[in-house]
Order: sequence, then C-alpha cells, then structure tokens
Amino acid sequence: MFTISPSIYSADLLDLKSVLDRAKGFEHIHLDIDDGNFVRGISFGSGLAKQIASYTDVPLDAHLEVLNPLDHVDELAEAGVEMISAHIEVLPYPSLFLSKVHRLGKKAGLALNLKTPVKFIEPYIDQIDLLLFVSVEADEDGLPFRRAVLKKIEEARKLFGRDLRIWVDGGVNESNLEDIIKAGADGAVIGRAVFQAEDFKKAYDRFLKLGRGYENKYFSKEL
Repeated sequence: MFTISPSIYSADLLDLKSVLDRAKGFEHIHLDIDDGNFVRGISFGSGLAKQIASYTDVPLDAHLEVLNPLDHVDELAEAGVEMISAHIEVLPYPSLFLSKVHRLGKKAGLALNLKTPVKFIEPYIDQIDLLLFVSVEADEDGLPFRRAVLKKIEEARKLFGRDLRIWVDGGVNESNLEDIIKAGADGAVIGRAVFQAEDFKKAYDRFLKLGRGYENKYFSKEL
C-alpha cells in the first residue's frame, strides 16, 4: 500500500519535540544523513537519529548520502532506525552493506541517482527491501522533479514485479504524485511539501489519501 515518509530535515529542527509530537500517527519518518562529501550539504548524524528514535514510536528510515555508508550502519541500527539505504554509486561491494544491515535485524535498501541505470541493482535484488530513486540532482536543494525517473520506475517494476518496495525521493508534490504512482512507485519521500506546510499533519494526510486513491485507480486489481 502506498506510503509517505516525510523528511525530518525539512522540519523546524529547533522545535523538534513539537514536530515529533504532531507527527504521531505517521507511517514513517525519513532521515537524510548527509556528510558534506557525497553531497555538499551536512545534515545530522546518528546522535540525533538516536534522540529521535528514543522520543517517537514512528518507524524511521535513513537515507545515507555519504561516502562510506558502512561506517554508519552500526550506530543507526543501535539507535533504532528500522530501514537503512545507501547509494550504490559509493558501494564497491553492495552485498556487504546489505548483508550487514540485515545481520543487525534491519531492512536494507539501495538508492540510485538520476544517472545510474536500473540494471546496476539486478545482482542484488534478492537482498534489498527498498529501491530508492532520487528524482532530483542529489547535490542541490529545491531543484525540480526530473521526469526521467518515471521510465526508471517503470523499468524496475517490469524487472522485479510488485513485491519490491519502490520509493521516490526529491521534488515530489501534488503535480507529479499521480505520475510516479502510475509508473509503479509505492512510496514517496516528501520534505518541504509536508513539513513546511501551514499544517503539516493535514498536508501529510492529504498526500496519503491522494496517493492511495491513485494506487487504487491504477492497481486495484493487483492489490
């Protein structure tokens, strides 16, 4: 069933307890772990992830936009993050990363930037719980959604069927939500469009309702 994982990095981090209180009932909260090397921005690390996990019951998923993902797995797993994804572009041995995450009892994902072909993840499909398509250039905030990702979603669905979770991260809003679901995505990471809305709980509920309506429209016979 279609789900949304709002990126806490787009929330008011100076009022984080209040944000988490109002996010009760969310299905996921997304943690962008950026190291200033793989991408230029620096977000936060396992310390804040641990504090968030200890304060909220909402399941956390982490997107490692870092040069050395394996360095972060133990601390994030210990912190209570339930799903950890890393970029295949920086993993010389993706199976090593995926195996480690699973060994720690967590779900594992691979993320792909716009230019990375879907075929790169084929050797690891039996190990991944999530395929995360970045739908903007990962090194800049506020860039528009790139529609080229829709073909990649369609390709992945044809190759791997509907058992694999496919999420889209970057520039997702009401104008393109239907398109990504029609292409085959069953989840979306949404940041500013949720957490910077006047009432982010209402924005979250609206996106979730819209998304599930589109999913029912296109895939009701399969669900």
